[in-house]
Amino acid sequence: MVNVYGNLRDENDNDIPGRCTLFITKTDDKGNINECLSGIAGVPMTNGTMFIVDEWLIDQLDKVQFIDGTLKVKDGEELTPPVKSEKELQREALLKQLAELDSQPSE
Repeated sequence: MVNVYGNLRDENDNDIPGRCTLFITKTDDKGNINECLSGIAGVPMTNGTMFIVDEWLIDQLDKVQFIDGTLKVKDGEELTPPVKSEKELQREALLKQLAELDSQPSE
């Protein structure tokens, strides 16, 4: 399953780590993605379709098809999300706590 999100930012307008935009500009008749842009700051200068996805998906686009306006995993393929280390999980938790503290009004 391909996770598609509605926003790059959380309710406090902070960037959500690990998400990026995928802007698809060209596919073949089987839905294979031939040309795309990805990142968090790109500005497309052509027609296409934009999704907000996990950053790790970009390296696995050969396993994905764009069919009928949606991203689907190709038959027989499987997406492999990265395994996070304990340090990465702790860092994410701390960054989330900081973002929550920063969003609170000062006393």
